[in-house]
Amino acid sequence: MKKLLLALFGGLLIVSLSAAETTMNHATTLSAYVEVLNTHSWDRIAPHVAADAVFIFTEDTFIGHAAAKAAFEKTFKLIENEVFSLHDIVWTVVTEDVATCHYEFRWKGLISGEESAGGGRGTTILRKVDGRWLIAHEHLGPYPRK
Repeated sequence: MKKLLLALFGGLLIVSLSAAETTMNHATTLSAYVEVLNTHSWDRIAPHVAADAVFIFTEDTFIGHAAAKAAFEKTFKLIENEVFSLHDIVWTVVTEDVATCHYEFRWKGLISGEESAGGGRGTTILRKVDGRWLIAHEHLGPYPRK
């Protein structure tokens, strides 16, 4: 949440922003999003996601916070101690308000007590909303069949 502190001392206007707020761009926002994904807490993930975000996963398409929360929490229950990561990120479009990238993703964790891992390809679109970069669209899918 953006906090802006304005103080007026003898005609001097002081604006104080946290370091994170002044340095967040599309790339650091994506990194922060992946970091909070690995907390497995929707309450920590939600602030990084646009209210109307679209998530396209193998099993279905989820639109908006409520649908995304249900999908994420289902995955967190299925894959215990999941660690999710992105690799070989390529930014294909970057403007002042929109950024798009594609990448390889990997995950590992426990399914029914057994070690498991997987991965695939993904695309993420970030959109600036009220001056903040947010996840607007994410599409995760398998590697192509060979």
